[in-house]
Amino acid sequence: MPNSRHNIRDVYPPTGNEITAKSWLTEAPMRMLMNNLHPDVAEDPHALVVYGGIGRAARTWED
Repeated sequence: MPNSRHNIRDVYPPTGNEITAKSWLTEAPMRMLMNNLHPDVAEDPHALVVYGGIGRAARTWED
């Protein structure tokens, strides 16, 4: 079983006014989280660290 903490993927939020979720009520928080994981924004996006310290967006990619 591969170690999911070392799963490498880049997250890019959708832009524009087309939604990928069922409504804007769910699209907005999804885009905010995806923006925090964007490689140009996050401190260490592959380890899910989105800001200084040990704060993580999630424990693993599956969470």
